Amino acid sequence: MSVKAQKKILEELSFLEIENKIDSLISINGNTLPVIKHYIKKSKKENNDQALIYAFRYASKATPEDIGYKYADSAIVIAKKTNNNELISEALLNKGVLLMDYYQYEPALDYILQAKEYLNNVKNDYINYKTLYFIAQNRMLLGQITEAKKHLSICVDFFKQRINEAELGYDYKTYYSYSLMSLIDCNTKLKKHSENNSLYKEAYEFINKNNARYLIPYFISCEGTDAYYLKNYSVAINKLKKAQHLYQDSWPHYTEIFYIGMSYWKLGNKKQAVKYFEKLDKEYYKDKNQDPQFRPAYELLIEYYASKNNTNKQLEYINKLMSLDKSYEKNYKYLFAKIHKEYDTKKLIDEKNSIENNLKIHQYITIFIITLSILIISFSTYKYLQMQRRYRERFKQMISQKNTEIEKMPVTIVEENKKTTPKIAGLSESTITYILEQLEIFEKEQLFLDSKITQKLLSEKLGTNPTYLSKIINTYKKKNFSNYLNDLRLEYIVELLKTEHKYLNRDIKELANIAGFTNAEAFSDNFQRKFEIKPYYFIKMMRENIKTYS
Repeated sequence: MSVKAQKKILEELSFLEIENKIDSLISINGNTLPVIKHYIKKSKKENNDQALIYAFRYASKATPEDIGYKYADSAIVIAKKTNNNELISEALLNKGVLLMDYYQYEPALDYILQAKEYLNNVKNDYINYKTLYFIAQNRMLLGQITEAKKHLSICVDFFKQRINEAELGYDYKTYYSYSLMSLIDCNTKLKKHSENNSLYKEAYEFINKNNARYLIPYFISCEGTDAYYLKNYSVAINKLKKAQHLYQDSWPHYTEIFYIGMSYWKLGNKKQAVKYFEKLDKEYYKDKNQDPQFRPAYELLIEYYASKNNTNKQLEYINKLMSLDKSYEKNYKYLFAKIHKEYDTKKLIDEKNSIENNLKIHQYITIFIITLSILIISFSTYKYLQMQRRYRERFKQMISQKNTEIEKMPVTIVEENKKTTPKIAGLSESTITYILEQLEIFEKEQLFLDSKITQKLLSEKLGTNPTYLSKIINTYKKKNFSNYLNDLRLEYIVELLKTEHKYLNRDIKELANIAGFTNAEAFSDNFQRKFEIKPYYFIKMMRENIKTYS
């Protein structure tokens, strides 16, 4: 067919038909850009902002990263000019999704949450559930798999019920299949493999009914990963290789390569496993968006070549792993601490130095390590004794002090504040005085022990807004809201420990709950911040103090 004839056919298509055309080309890995450019041109010609936003959304995914961001930003600009919250939300969500595609998870989540804000007063189930799907993706990256699964189960049900609906800019089928795949992935990570059986059946029924055979390899790949975690390594290899053969897209599909290699390794065929790990390395190491889940491949490559006494290869993969760790720490800072590392940085450096020196300076290293160990032990002992001394001093101070936050609250405090009321922009003196009086009641009645209290809830109870409440607390309490609330709780629990000794036998978690903290870690961190002593040591010293004087 001639270019002229193709152009004539495109001219005759509606916006919805153009989107269907683009989707069909995506499914077979076809060239979508000419159709998308026509979509943009037609939208501008007909002054249809909604269609133009959707056209830019397609363009942002079909072009290189830097150009894609420009299209996504243009969609946001146009959407905001319309003052249509649904379109603004769609455009913001598209930018967030695009950032996720390029592994920019933190800014991506900001855009996704902004999109959700615009939907607060608008009922649009499609965008709401689409946003929920991407929030679930972020939860998965943060390791919050159980919460992600709850979101995805809801998404699957919603998109499934509307599979046959056709509307401009809405793609229920795609997000149904995406949600289904992610839900299967959650079950695999949670070791709930049996729950996936019905989901696979549902997926293949959908594929057959909708002639969506291009989706088959994705679900076969999920079955392969499932098989790996079920220790059915031969089945895993067959499934993953089949998925590789059936893919019609241009993605590198590192997951299949990685798990095939891992399966061979588990079967004891390390030579074959290494072939796949090196195949993974060939493309993955050059990819600027490196996913930390494939890190174990490098650990096993180092182990393999160490066993073969191939120091050149061993050194090569040590250097690569050290480089990858820097990349992970930079791009996945909020996840990096959770990554299991067989080789930590110090070990990698030591091993690298050891290989480069060909073990010639082993004796010097040994002497150095012994000397360093003695210094570290000495320094640690000194620091420990210093800490114990500091803790004892802090304990004595705490024992001698009254409860300054709770008991030392004279009725005159509000009167005194009236005399020296600092000006707060936007607040009258009467309003400030009223809120201070209410805060005094809040403290005396120990309402701060409610773990559910937040700045927003408290401001609503006091008939003000969070901003004004924050300003008053900052000005008069000389601390932010969080420290104000937590300090009240800490003073309360310390007084309880000092006066009712039965609480000294409670564990930290229970004490945290009594004081209104949601978890023991927050309680301990705030205790250390305020009193410069860990709660464990305070309780220990209290017990010793009681024994001494009993």
